[in-house]
Amino acid sequence: MDPQELLRQVADQLRALTQDAVENLIHQLPELGDEPSATGTVLAGRLLAVHDRLPAGNSLVELVREMLGDLDANSPVRLHGWRRAAGAPLGVALVLTDPSGAAAGRAVLGVTPGGPVFDVVVTSGSALTMPPVVTGPWSAQATIVAPTGWDAAFGPGLPPTPPGGTATIRLQRTGRLAAGMTDGPGISVNGIGLTVTADPATPPAVEIELREITAAILPTALAKLLGVGGADPMADGSGPVSVTVRADRAGGLRFAGNGALRAALPLRLNAPGVRTGDIGLELTSDGDGPRLALSMSVTAGLPGLPLRVFLERAGIDLPVVLSPATPPGIDPRRLRELFPDGIGTELNLPPVSGGGLVRRTPDQGYAGLISIDLGVLQLQAIALFRPPAGSTPTSFLVLLAARFPDPGIELGLGFALDAVGGLVGVNRHVDVTELQQLVCDGNADRVLFPDHAAERAGEIIGSMGAVFPVAPGRLLVGPMVRITWGGRMVSLSGALILELPAPVRAVLVGRLLVGLPDPVLPLIRLQASVLGRIDPAVPVVELLVSLAGSWIVGLAVRGEMYLLVRGGRQPEFVLSAGGFHPRYTRPTGVPALRRLQVDLAPGGGFGLRMEAYFAVTSNAVMFGGQVQLDAMIAGCGVQGWLGLDALFVLDPFAFAVQVRAGVAVRAFGRRLASVGLDFTLEGPAPWHAFGTGSISVLFWDVALDFDVRWGSPPAVAQPSGRDPLGPLRAAIGQARAWAVQRPTAERTALVFTPAAIEKLAKGEIVHPDATLRVSQEVVPLGVPISRFEHRPVPVQHWTIKEVTLGVPRAATDLSSVPERFVPGEFFDLTEDQQLSTPAFVSYAGGVRVGTDATRLGAGHQVDDGYETGYEPPLPTRQFSHWPGHFRHEAVYGLSAAERLERWRTPEAAVRVRPSTLSVVAADNLKPLLDDVSLVNATANAWEAVRERLGDPHAPVELVESWERRA
Repeated sequence: MDPQELLRQVADQLRALTQDAVENLIHQLPELGDEPSATGTVLAGRLLAVHDRLPAGNSLVELVREMLGDLDANSPVRLHGWRRAAGAPLGVALVLTDPSGAAAGRAVLGVTPGGPVFDVVVTSGSALTMPPVVTGPWSAQATIVAPTGWDAAFGPGLPPTPPGGTATIRLQRTGRLAAGMTDGPGISVNGIGLTVTADPATPPAVEIELREITAAILPTALAKLLGVGGADPMADGSGPVSVTVRADRAGGLRFAGNGALRAALPLRLNAPGVRTGDIGLELTSDGDGPRLALSMSVTAGLPGLPLRVFLERAGIDLPVVLSPATPPGIDPRRLRELFPDGIGTELNLPPVSGGGLVRRTPDQGYAGLISIDLGVLQLQAIALFRPPAGSTPTSFLVLLAARFPDPGIELGLGFALDAVGGLVGVNRHVDVTELQQLVCDGNADRVLFPDHAAERAGEIIGSMGAVFPVAPGRLLVGPMVRITWGGRMVSLSGALILELPAPVRAVLVGRLLVGLPDPVLPLIRLQASVLGRIDPAVPVVELLVSLAGSWIVGLAVRGEMYLLVRGGRQPEFVLSAGGFHPRYTRPTGVPALRRLQVDLAPGGGFGLRMEAYFAVTSNAVMFGGQVQLDAMIAGCGVQGWLGLDALFVLDPFAFAVQVRAGVAVRAFGRRLASVGLDFTLEGPAPWHAFGTGSISVLFWDVALDFDVRWGSPPAVAQPSGRDPLGPLRAAIGQARAWAVQRPTAERTALVFTPAAIEKLAKGEIVHPDATLRVSQEVVPLGVPISRFEHRPVPVQHWTIKEVTLGVPRAATDLSSVPERFVPGEFFDLTEDQQLSTPAFVSYAGGVRVGTDATRLGAGHQVDDGYETGYEPPLPTRQFSHWPGHFRHEAVYGLSAAERLERWRTPEAAVRVRPSTLSVVAADNLKPLLDDVSLVNATANAWEAVRERLGDPHAPVELVESWERRA
């Protein structure tokens, strides 16, 4: 349920209740004339005369009477007639008038049936204060200020109007209020507070405070079974527990503390052997109206039995009634008990022990967990089941594991087989993003032989549902194994999960755990969570390693390492330990990595943190790190830091190194003095140093920016690269540069003999509908290049001009063949481009040529006869004579070669030449470049065209030549 939707439901019920109340009052009250004291004010003609008292009415009217009294002459709030405009229906209004008279100020809340429509009118210059008015258990007070007046209307179809002043109205009820059964379950509060606020800066809001909550959630029978001794109410020993419900247009109806529909309550059940938790109050709706649910989780031992019982989210559900016949509030007659979301048991009867549970999942499915220790074997089973819903079929996921007793099954050399298991899922798949997050958080054990499964059932089931979500048509199969060494000082767990059918994906999940000297109480704990992925369909190979959850003698060790090798449309190569350069743009799908980090923090205000990273891409090598020192006592002490970020380009050799350092002295949280330096050095030949230095002492700050260059370019220029023509000619001349691609669908009626199929495979003959593909990976086509084999060359532009296959064909009429190229080998890249450019970019490497223009060889006859047989034999057909010319028609025999010519596409009598493209000015379509048709079909072709213009930044358009102006 959404807070906004819940507020709409409550508002609709309140409007209907108000409509009924106003209509009943209008029928009972006489129609009076205008209020004389309203003459000359904004209320003239709208506010009618006062009524002597509030008549009987529905539940809302009686609630107003209970809070404010009969609204008679002794009440500060009076009941008037109301007509919001000339000709409008008659309504009623609650009016608060300044004790000194109406001229000093008046505030009106008018209600008109037919929506209803609420009018808030406050006369100009009003500053009204209503002192606390006590009526039985209720007390009311109000403060309303509107220096320039306030006139606003609220109702269905009316736009929201900001408040024209400030208003605060408080209503309080004292005394104990209870709802539920006398012997439990039930809930009670020791008072209610209602506050309405409005001011021009914030939208109007209503808050309801439930004070000093106590609850008896368990029914009597269940409470006695757990040894509680009846419906013992829960309370908080540290003091009263109160919650506040807030409603406003911006946030909907929710709890004020956390902005959610559920608020945690610090209550507990005072009983021996009983542990409670996850106690909360929740706002829900069942379609008939809002409800207030109180639930908790409880663990208790059954008296006299070696058995413990777990209940998750058991509780009660109370309806909130807003109807004309029933007083607004909670209706205890419609109380219902909430069936637990989860039920579990734990048995401890040596030598057998274990436990299990069944619970509902957020996706309307079910989950179960069983963990049993038989003494000679420990067994675990975790299952998720989701019934069919709409077009989604039934899905389930099962994880089974068996753990052998210490020391496991010996394998030799100190190794032992500690556990085996497997995973099977139907209509499930692997969510790699969720699995990456699980590994980065150091929680891979939730899907790999989880320890203490019964106690961690919630997190284990939640993680398995997130990592292996529902996916129709997918199947998961994965064996698991855990091997230990040295008496479990070293433990290696792994699972290879296959996702079937095609496209097949393989996911490796692993966990390496080292605990020294004792794995039970280790001084050194190193944990490496591993995620590997192989997807041949992309193709991609990915490996992620996280050190989360590691420490050395209490000092935390963190960090992540990552490897990505990806082909296809977005090729990438990334190798990183601890992340990337701060200015590096991570490729798509690469997660943010934590730095390799060690915290040397003995405590007591002293800390030393060291972090580092190293990364390699196809364009650059980068590394860096930082050391930070904190020595603080009671907010006083010294802080210092030293950092480094470096980027290296190998050919031509260049580097950029940034160093930052500083020291600060602080006292009571404020800086007294500091020295800082941020320095960047680029080089060599020429050298470039720039940065900022700063000194600060108390209120005196000095900053110095510097930018220095020295040296000259190297006397010997970098050797130029060789001419690409030679390698390009050699690449085109190789047999692998030429390939024949058979059609995806047969256009002819040919049937090939085994000998022909063998020759087709060897390339000795060509399919009639084949396409000839010529391509190379030496230079990208259609774009200017300034480097070749990492070395500078004169700017040049390579294209395929013409292809002759039977007849000459211009390359502009042919489709291009994309190939992958490393940008750093062919283009001059700036430092930022080296950090952000993908490892591989697609450019044109060749063309495809059809074979329609080829000449056929001499035809030869083949045996294409066939026989037709029927089984069982069909009856003889009877034919009648047809009075046509069938007997006079002739049937000609065709040779195989003639058959082939009949199926071949005939030479077109007229060919449509593709239109050439021109670059024109965007404002007047004046031609700037006549023919810019290029071989390659990538986005980089547009960049190449711009470089041929006089002004590369001029606003231009690419149009067909016939569209340009003469």
